[in-house]
Amino acid sequence: MRDEMTSGRIRVRAFREGDVQPLYEAACKSIAEVAPFETWCHPGYALDEAREYVEWWIKARERRSAFYYAVEDTGSSRLLGVCGVSDVTSEHRHAMLGYWVRTSETGKGVATTAARLVAAAAFADLSLLRVSIGVPVANAASHRVAAKLGAVREGILRQELVLPSGPSDVVLYSLLPGELREA
Repeated sequence: MRDEMTSGRIRVRAFREGDVQPLYEAACKSIAEVAPFETWCHPGYALDEAREYVEWWIKARERRSAFYYAVEDTGSSRLLGVCGVSDVTSEHRHAMLGYWVRTSETGKGVATTAARLVAAAAFADLSLLRVSIGVPVANAASHRVAAKLGAVREGILRQELVLPSGPSDVVLYSLLPGELREA
């Protein structure tokens, strides 16, 4: 999958080793909003955890099992969040789309723009037939992003995730080629 994509002020680019500190800072400033929906983000999040996160995504790209990107502002190169596809299966031509945005950038279209870029590239570069999005039922912001992308709500996966608050149902959305809404 391509290494970089841009739309307006948003650039998504493959992770590199220099992203550890910016990722750490973005995550630490977003713990209150991100931690309820992500097990990796928690009070006490450490720089070593950010390093492991970045290294994992770099290695996953090399294995072609996941393609995650640092989401940046094109003007400042400030890390705004993360977006990518994981669980890529070439046999069934499917992947899962995920995203999060630092708290100071929510509500500005960052996640939607990044997710649109990544999903479009996943369809084009990986010849996928389906991109799924799993959203915890209580994550209203991520539901809005899925809707803006044109994703179809398929159903609820009961107790699909164990979040910090306990087991959570997940709404499963999907996108097929040609369904991705333009900006």
